[in-house]
Amino acid sequence: MVQPDDRQHRKPAADSGGEEAAGGRAPHRARNPDVAPAAGAADYYDFFPLGSNRLGVLIADVSGKGTSAALYMAELKGLVLSLSQIYQSPRQLLMEVNRIISENLDTRSFITMTYAVIDLGVGVMTFARAGHTPMIYLQANGADGRAAQVLAPSGIVVGLRIPGATQKFADLLEEDSITLQRGDVLVLYTDGITEAMNSDSDLFGEARLSRIVTEHGHLDAAELRERILREVEAFVGSADQHDDMTMILIKIEEMAVSQEPVAV
Repeated sequence: MVQPDDRQHRKPAADSGGEEAAGGRAPHRARNPDVAPAAGAADYYDFFPLGSNRLGVLIADVSGKGTSAALYMAELKGLVLSLSQIYQSPRQLLMEVNRIISENLDTRSFITMTYAVIDLGVGVMTFARAGHTPMIYLQANGADGRAAQVLAPSGIVVGLRIPGATQKFADLLEEDSITLQRGDVLVLYTDGITEAMNSDSDLFGEARLSRIVTEHGHLDAAELRERILREVEAFVGSADQHDDMTMILIKIEEMAVSQEPVAV
């Protein structure tokens, strides 16, 4: 199982394939991005093995702070872990999460989230996005000169309280897949990264994040994550920040060998 680590990446065990991962959260105006966020932080991420060289990856952000946000995240964690053993499709899993969570969220709360399944046996990542920030994807040998891509399949937030919300959620939720190869980079993050603001009220932005990934994608996962967080810190300077920063960065090291039984 991949264990996100704030200071260094760890090699995953055999059943989670050949990706290295660095994940972490930086608190408001963190001078050291390895410091844990304040209690009641509304961001959440997780990795969990699904067997057969497959890995589940989740990142989420609940509106609001404090005890209620923490409770919603605790419920979400248990729910996704359970549903991931039932639904192989990220879209189907998010639809079920929305159906269940919506019954418990208060009318002022909602959750954005992205759920992905990385299958290193076949070299494919399948994912769906419920109103969350787009994913940044850098191909190791892309025909476009290694420029990072922004992956943003459609989807609305979990827990929206409007007439026909469940059907609307299903209608708008798209599932997408990409082929993976050694050296590819995937960056999932919350809006605390791209909406980090400097003293001139300029946002760090998606384009700046994509550029950093493009220029420094040759680094290993932990080094690239630290590079991004240093760039965010330099950009905001002394300006106050009002949101948590959470990032998952995955770099594919090798593709697992899929061993299919052969009848003889």
